[in-house]
Amino acid sequence: MKPLHSNILLTDEHINYRENALWIRIENYVIDDANAAIPFSKKLAKTENWTGDFTKDAILEYKRFVYLCCISGNGASPSVIVDKVWHMHLLYTTEYWKNFCPNILQRELHHFPNVGGIIDYTKHHDWYLETLLLYIKVFKQNPPAKFWRIPPALTPFLYPDKIPGIQPSSVGSRTGTGQLAYYLTIALPFIFTWLVFGELPLHDLSVLQYFVLFTPLLFIIRKLVAMREERHLKPVIRNLPLYNRYQLAYLSGGYNNAFLLLVNDLVENNWIRIRDTKNEFAKKYSSLIADQTASSGNQNFIRPEILLQSMDQLHNKSKFSLAQLSSAVNGYLHPIATVQTAPPQRDDMLYLVWPALFLMLFFCFPAEEVNLFTGLLYGIFFFLCFISFISWLCPDSDHTIMERTIRKKRAVLNNISTVQQRAIILDRINGVWDVPFFKKTANFFSTGAGCGAARPSCSCGC
Repeated sequence: MKPLHSNILLTDEHINYRENALWIRIENYVIDDANAAIPFSKKLAKTENWTGDFTKDAILEYKRFVYLCCISGNGASPSVIVDKVWHMHLLYTTEYWKNFCPNILQRELHHFPNVGGIIDYTKHHDWYLETLLLYIKVFKQNPPAKFWRIPPALTPFLYPDKIPGIQPSSVGSRTGTGQLAYYLTIALPFIFTWLVFGELPLHDLSVLQYFVLFTPLLFIIRKLVAMREERHLKPVIRNLPLYNRYQLAYLSGGYNNAFLLLVNDLVENNWIRIRDTKNEFAKKYSSLIADQTASSGNQNFIRPEILLQSMDQLHNKSKFSLAQLSSAVNGYLHPIATVQTAPPQRDDMLYLVWPALFLMLFFCFPAEEVNLFTGLLYGIFFFLCFISFISWLCPDSDHTIMERTIRKKRAVLNNISTVQQRAIILDRINGVWDVPFFKKTANFFSTGAGCGAARPSCSCGC
């Protein structure tokens, strides 16, 4: 079974690696022999067909791996790239065994190849995952994806702002051809109207031609606006299957929503109990009481032992408010819930399209006499214009877009076990006021005066 966390206890001396004498020796170790005709790094680069910069960085990752091997009683498992550096180093037998091990590591470091078979494969997989968890814990950064394979099981433990594939530089990139096709769709209604009526007299359109031309044009422009609103979220949407349930709740409703989900899970798994204390607290927050039967081995949580340690920070575990719980578990929840998204990008072309559209609506307005039929068409069309323009002025928030996307991609919820978890992720705080659990906690999740729900309702449990 894959380990959900590393069971290796590191001391502060190990974690503060920059002050550790072992790391200082490893970091300052010069692997190239100045007197060698072909230094180690050049031979490695030539053998593996790597660039000089890549080789230099690979050697640094090898040094980090060696450090993890030495501080961990279980050793560590290398990536393919790191293993190649290690193999090359082992070929320099005198340097490796007579200098590196005794003087730098001050211990022997042997290389044990896999025996093979499913048992050894599973053991290696778990060992490799544990190595990556140690890497994150010690070096306070994600293992570089170009040197380490990042398994999906590691995603909840990665620093959210550094998850591969969500770098701002990759967001919203489009080729010139893609941009051209993106805007040429605006020409489709003109072509369609010309094909249907055999002409396109923009200065003398009939009411029907006017309606057939501008109605689909309006929908196309609205669609382009929606695509522009979502474009910066595309990398996040592609990675939806990799996110845990707290990250999904965060994407659909923000950090408060992720905390609501965590409280729900604590209740469902009997870690805490909610007690009605309206008569005890002036603010009428629900109070919680810790369930001492909670086990740190509970597999329903990500890193349960860290969660338990966070809850141990509560001053009074038999009576505490949700505000106190939120403060205690913030250090636990924030890294496994928050997901960084790139900021929305302004599309200057669309800002020019809207004024151009309204100018055309004015100058191409038909001169026909208005009757009941044409009046109905005008009413429908200008109502659509009003709705589209308002939606352009008031774009959807990232959370609204992600909630809509998660609803469409319900497969990402296959591992979400309970109905209330799904309700919190899909409906956010706005729509879960009728869930019994939320009725007990609504007052804490207030975004304004009155009821606890973001959209006040007398049914939300005030």
